[in-house]
Amino acid sequence: MTNQPRVLVVDDEQNIRLTLNALLSRAGYAVTTAASGEEAVALFERETFDLMLVDLQMPGMKGMEVVAKVREAGHDTIIIVLTGHGSLDSAIEGIRFGIFDYLLKTSDPNQILARVAAGLEERAARRRQSDLLDTIGAAVQELTGGKVTVTVPPVAATQPAAPPPPPSPAQAEPAGRTLTIGPLTLDTWHQTATLNGRSLNLTPTEFRLLLCLAEHAGQMLSYTQLVRCAQGYDTTDLEAGELIKPHIHHLRQKIEPEPSAPRYLLNVRGKGYILQI
Repeated sequence: MTNQPRVLVVDDEQNIRLTLNALLSRAGYAVTTAASGEEAVALFERETFDLMLVDLQMPGMKGMEVVAKVREAGHDTIIIVLTGHGSLDSAIEGIRFGIFDYLLKTSDPNQILARVAAGLEERAARRRQSDLLDTIGAAVQELTGGKVTVTVPPVAATQPAAPPPPPSPAQAEPAGRTLTIGPLTLDTWHQTATLNGRSLNLTPTEFRLLLCLAEHAGQMLSYTQLVRCAQGYDTTDLEAGELIKPHIHHLRQKIEPEPSAPRYLLNVRGKGYILQI
């Protein structure tokens, strides 16, 4: 099939490459693998990919170096970073390069497939928007006889087509439920959020994290509780803290009047977070 999404898997561990190749190929993707960062960069010099799964820690060229090279070359590839352990520094660094998500290598296969599907849907949405704006720009230019420059705004990363991983029975919510706490409203069916009537452009992970906190507003949720609730897996306290902190950073940028002096998302030092609305 010529219209198969093209996915590049970059990992120095052969078993990881083989496992992801088999998993993604069965899901209908055209998969290419690279055993090193250098090999991945060389592939991008002659090919394009819709999505890349790249290992954070590799001998030679590290994962973030690969990401930097890909972005410098102008590729709009969706990037998901694979890591054997959480790394706050690398997660914050990834913000600059537009990393779509971070996944532990031990993530459930269904979660990997869900995040890949969500990433590809975001890329498709960007392309549809770009094509539409190009069409509008051409039509306006034809009508006015002038030159029109159309700027593509960033696409919100909250797609209904990319639902979160299935929750546990204790977390299951009826379809279409709306949760309102003070000025904050969360629509669990459409995965949309508003604060003081203002729409929040949240990623799927950010939405799930905010929902978890909202369901326990006024109560502290530990790092491990937040990872379990928002991501659907268990990890150590240290890893959970490193994985959650970048998402909290993003959330604060989007909901706090002054992110450096948060009013809503409060930190319990070394333990977790509280949503105080």
